[in-house]
Amino acid sequence: MPVRVRVKIEEVRGSGVIYSEALLKTGFTSEELDIHIPRELARELGLWPPPRDASLEILDTAGGETLSYFIPSAVRLTVIEEDETSKTITCNVIVSLREKEVLLSDEVIEELGIEILSPKTGIWRFKGEEKLRRSV
Repeated sequence: MPVRVRVKIEEVRGSGVIYSEALLKTGFTSEELDIHIPRELARELGLWPPPRDASLEILDTAGGETLSYFIPSAVRLTVIEEDETSKTITCNVIVSLREKEVLLSDEVIEELGIEILSPKTGIWRFKGEEKLRRSV
């Protein structure tokens, strides 16, 4: 079972909020705080059709090159657990026309203070805590 966490995603202009599961994808490498979201979630957040500051990008993925919309500093992201929440960070959004779930990049995972302990069984924790958490 891969590691998935509960997240709250808020569009920075205030037009939308969603709660979702997000896959921690260490193979999604980035130098910035980037997340992928499916087009339907982008619509719920008010980010589809793409806003004026979006750019169409060619991304190199495991499945080959793909076109996606990049929206800078578009959302605030927080991991939500029953007993704990992460800090809230502002992220760039990549609207994926193919992906079906929210994906968090390695940069986002690290910035949120998430430690993946067992990727196959879905065990993780927040940095510095003893409590072991299970994938949702």
